[in-house]
Amino acid sequence: MKLDKVLKIIGAIVALVGVAVAIYFAVKKFTGKKEPEYFDDCDFFECDNELEILEVEDDEEAEEEAAPEDASK
Repeated sequence: MKLDKVLKIIGAIVALVGVAVAIYFAVKKFTGKKEPEYFDDCDFFECDNELEILEVEDDEEAEEEAAPEDASK
């Protein structure tokens, strides 16, 4: 192959790569950055900030009743 032909092929490859890079940067510039989406929990749940009182059994009494059974085994 002659030197002229090799240089034309290399020039064509460089030109194609340049066009591809230009398209990539143009697409990147025009698409812009995606903004993070924030949401407020109050939109999904009713937050009235009222406390609810629950009655709970006395855990100590339940433990005392369970303890003698474990000791007999």
